[in-house]
Amino acid sequence: MKKNMFNKFISALDLEEDAASSKTNREHPRRSDDRCVGVVNGQMHPVENWSKGGMLIAADERLFGIGQDCVFTLKFKLRDKIMEIDHKAKVVRKAPGKIALQFEHLSHAIQTNFQKVVDDYVSQRFVESQI
Repeated sequence: MKKNMFNKFISALDLEEDAASSKTNREHPRRSDDRCVGVVNGQMHPVENWSKGGMLIAADERLFGIGQDCVFTLKFKLRDKIMEIDHKAKVVRKAPGKIALQFEHLSHAIQTNFQKVVDDYVSQRFVESQI
């Protein structure tokens, strides 16, 4: 019974992500519910949303140039630890107070770590729904 409820819960989350990505025509659905920050070029910035393709951070746009290469660390607060993911990205858009970065090709290890973040979030929501 609990397994069936869990499968229904997972299916509902998948439908939410499919609906979100079809509305925006994005290759990867954006995630804004995860608790994370980005350390870009040594400075910490709030992450407004992220996907397997890139992220949007709150930052002074004057500090970045379109096409600029950046080294970053995403720090996610999971249930029992902080997960850090190091990678590289390129600045693709700027707006007042916001910077959009596109990730370089993700290695299998980084894709696996991103999936662990998503899985942790899904399991936390499931537990919360049972309380």
